[in-house]
Amino acid sequence: MNAASSSSVNAAGRNAVATSLLICCGFIACWSPNQINTIVSYLGHTVDYTTWFYHCTVVLVFMNSCINPFIYAAKYREFQAGVRSLLRVQVDQG
Repeated sequence: MNAASSSSVNAAGRNAVATSLLICCGFIACWSPNQINTIVSYLGHTVDYTTWFYHCTVVLVFMNSCINPFIYAAKYREFQAGVRSLLRVQVDQG
């Protein structure tokens, strides 16, 4: 393996680690409020499931599914190129 190839592999590995960390941080940020609310409920405290706070935690849980494509779009040029070509095809057909 030559130096340029080794450098490319290292850069790809760093990008994969950074992307994985972003996905994990997003998962933790989106799920933690809801899970903390659930743990508080299990510990015997009364939790009102009709409050705005609980509804916001549920929305955050659903948002977790929506943020991953944006993370990929920001981190991977191949993903960006694929989205561009997909949109180009749909525009040409539409």
